[in-house]
Amino acid sequence: MRRFPAVLAMFALLVLTGWTAGGGPLPVLVPAALNAIDAHYEQLGGAASFLGAPLGSEYPVAGGAGRDYQGGSIYWSAATGAWEVHGGIRTEYLGRGGPGGFLGFPRTDETTTPGAGGRYNDFTGGSVYWSTATGAHEVHGGIRAEYLGRGGPAGFLGFPIRDESPTQAPTGRYSEFTGGSVYWSPGTGAHEVHGAILARYIGLGGTASVLGFPVTDETAAPDGVGRYNHFSGANGSSIYWDPFWGAHEVRGGIRSQWASLGWEHGRLGYPISGEYGITGGRRSDFQHGAILWNSATSTTQVIYTALPASLNGVDLGRIPTSRRVVALTFDAGANNAAVRSILNTLAANGVPATFFLTGAWANLFRADVAAIVAGGHTVGNHSMTHPYFTTLTDAQIAAQVGNAQSAILGAGADPRPFFRFPYGDRDARTIADVNAAGYAAIRWTVDTLGWEGTVGGTRGPDFVLQRVMAAAQPGEIVLMHLGSNPDDGSTLDAAALPAVIAQLRAAGYGFVTLDAALG
Repeated sequence: MRRFPAVLAMFALLVLTGWTAGGGPLPVLVPAALNAIDAHYEQLGGAASFLGAPLGSEYPVAGGAGRDYQGGSIYWSAATGAWEVHGGIRTEYLGRGGPGGFLGFPRTDETTTPGAGGRYNDFTGGSVYWSTATGAHEVHGGIRAEYLGRGGPAGFLGFPIRDESPTQAPTGRYSEFTGGSVYWSPGTGAHEVHGAILARYIGLGGTASVLGFPVTDETAAPDGVGRYNHFSGANGSSIYWDPFWGAHEVRGGIRSQWASLGWEHGRLGYPISGEYGITGGRRSDFQHGAILWNSATSTTQVIYTALPASLNGVDLGRIPTSRRVVALTFDAGANNAAVRSILNTLAANGVPATFFLTGAWANLFRADVAAIVAGGHTVGNHSMTHPYFTTLTDAQIAAQVGNAQSAILGAGADPRPFFRFPYGDRDARTIADVNAAGYAAIRWTVDTLGWEGTVGGTRGPDFVLQRVMAAAQPGEIVLMHLGSNPDDGSTLDAAALPAVIAQLRAAGYGFVTLDAALG
């Protein structure tokens, strides 16, 4: 018995030098591994810590070393150093192969997740997260990068509720979290889907459906009200959601036609049904109409619904809503001095707007009409030549509205169903004539008077801002202009627009197009 310690010492020496008595190689436990594991153990509190007493000696593993304790393990590699793993995270880690699995060696001790009340360990190949409600699950690769980019456990996705798994569609992977899912494929990368859009996506078959894999994260629609995800399905697929109609898919030829009409900003508005089969083809319903697809010809037909009865006989001065939303509208009848500045500001802030164009303006500035449409904005009819409508006959009104419609359509935009009277000049007869032509008459809640110019230098952008904010209310319709003042060349509306958007948002308002008035 006296010789036993000496035998152990000799064996340890052989292990450290890497040779057996027969000359064969052994995994090497270098002094650095032993020293680092022991040092970290003592740093954590030794036997008095949560790790408790050692259960054996250090052992080689996957090019490094490990040691087990009553309450967990410490693993070391030359690249990572020594770190502990314990509890549910250790169970998950070992179930995934430990240091020899895809997770590799730990790079942290178990640590509290910031702002989320759980625990995690990072490893060379991923992370394992744990919470009381979810247990421990791993996240790695592109899905982990997306997850961390969305705030990790403290973000809306929350903690993982299952390990990364193969999707029904070949070559894909996904992880589920308390607040949504992240899907990955080689062709699309990793993107999250959550909430009502996720429920619709799963209901349609998820990655195995015609929608395919997500190619965007859930994104706010430009109106600040709705949300969407785009997917990889053939010819394009999307799911759109708004708080009134819920989540519905739009795809293929129907989606292409809807996109050409301005997406949710166009006259059709948001989808209110998924695509469904009809005799000879497919159909999707929208707030203000439908798109039909003919399977024999691969062509689409757009059907618009009639104007709501509430918009007949009125010149609407405010969107009837209790939601804190504002509609920015711009009239174009003079020149195009401020078009690019206004479009750039709207794009930079993600704000949609409605542009009322005269037919004459559309003929002169066709490139600007295209830029308005490309920006995803709604277009309305502002007459052909901007006359006083109460001085016109019914036939002349029909010509003004119809000729403007043709000119604007020819420039690449559809002005239906919104009309604004030049100068605000209207009466019951002229409103009825406009309604008969299929248009809703849209006035305004506040005119910024930016078109009046600086009035001898006494006004600036602050004047416009103050008028907008003084009239701010749910459904406010703001009247601004695209042209410059003919006397001083000023474009006060364009100059004030950044501050108008910022202050309305600070006051809790979002932005919508006039389509909100229809639904």
